[in-house]
Amino acid sequence: MTDKYVRTEAALRCGADLVLELPVFGATASAEDFASAGVRAMESLSCVRTLSYGAEDADEAGSFRDIAEYLLSEPPAYKSRLLALVKEGNSYAKARSLALAEFFPKASGILTKPNNILGVEYEKAILRDQSDLTTCVIERNDRGYHDTQTAPVCSATAIRQAVLEQDRFPADSVPECTKDLFAGLTRSTAVTADDASDMLCAELSAHTPETLSAIYDTPGDLANRILNRTEQPFTWTSLAESVKNKAFTRSRIDRSLCHALLHITEADADAFKASPALPYLRVLGVRKGSEQLLSELCSASATPLLRRLSDDTKLLSREAQHLLSVDLRASALYSQILFRKTGIVRADTRRRLLTV
Repeated sequence: MTDKYVRTEAALRCGADLVLELPVFGATASAEDFASAGVRAMESLSCVRTLSYGAEDADEAGSFRDIAEYLLSEPPAYKSRLLALVKEGNSYAKARSLALAEFFPKASGILTKPNNILGVEYEKAILRDQSDLTTCVIERNDRGYHDTQTAPVCSATAIRQAVLEQDRFPADSVPECTKDLFAGLTRSTAVTADDASDMLCAELSAHTPETLSAIYDTPGDLANRILNRTEQPFTWTSLAESVKNKAFTRSRIDRSLCHALLHITEADADAFKASPALPYLRVLGVRKGSEQLLSELCSASATPLLRRLSDDTKLLSREAQHLLSVDLRASALYSQILFRKTGIVRADTRRRLLTV
C-alpha cells in the first residue's frame, strides 16, 4: 500500500540502524523460499549471529526447531501420506497440515497460523544450510494475522481494510513518530493488486500455456486455468478468485500472477538460488550515527552491498546484473502504478541512500 522508501523511513525512525531490501525473487516467493532468502541474506553479511522473527505462539521448549527437523527428515510414512493428500486435490499447505496431524501431532496446532508457518520455515532454512544462526522468537500480542478490528496493536489486514473499505488510516495503530508518514494514506492513494490489472492483462495476452508454465511457481495445470479465464475482461482480484480451487489457494495464485507480471522465470529463480550467498543486497536506508556499521558490513559481507547503483552495479557478475534488472523493473512498475493512480512521481532513489 505504501512504497518501500516510506516503510524504510518508518523503520529507521523507530530505531532500526539499517534497512536492506530482500530481492524480489525472495520477497514474492512462497513461505519456504521467502524464509530461505532471508536466512541467506543474513548469512551473506558474514557477521550476523541471531535471527529474530515473530510468531503467534511462544516457542516452548524449542518446538519450532523440532517441527523443522521433522519436516526436513520426512519420515517415509509421513511423506507417503503427504503425497496421497496432494493427489486427492489438496493444496500442499493443507496436505502438510493434515499429514502432520496424523504423524507429528505437536505440529498440527502450530502450523495452522501464518507467522508460525514462516517461523518454522526460517528454522528449516537454518538447518538445511547448516547455519550457525541462532533464533529469537517473539510472541505476537496482536489480535491475529487475519483479524480486521483496528486497535493500538492490530494486524496489517485490519489496517488495509480500514483504508480500502472505510477510507481512513487508523493512526493509533502506528508509533507516534511515524504518523505523518502515513497520514495521507487513503483509498485513492493506497496501491493495491487491482491497480496492476491492465499491466497484468497485457503480460498474460502474450503468453501461451507453454510459455506461462515457464514462469516461476506456475505449473502447467495452473497456467492453463489462468489463461482459460482471461478471454473476458478482468481485474486482478476477479481473475484470481475465478482460478482459485481446492488445489490452488489465493496466495499461490497471487504469487504466480505477480511473477507473470514481472516476468520472473523458473530459470531466474534457479539462478537466484544457485549459491549460498545472495547475488547482491540493496541498502535502502541507514540511520544517522550508524554509518560505521554499514562500512563494516561492506567489508565483511560475502555478497556485494549496493548503495549507489550507478557505481556498485559494476561489482556484479553478468548474471547478477540480469537478476538486478528484474528487481529494478519491479520498482519501475510500482512507480508507474503509483503515478497513474495518484499523479505522484516518486523521487528517483536509485542513486541515493535514505538517511534518517
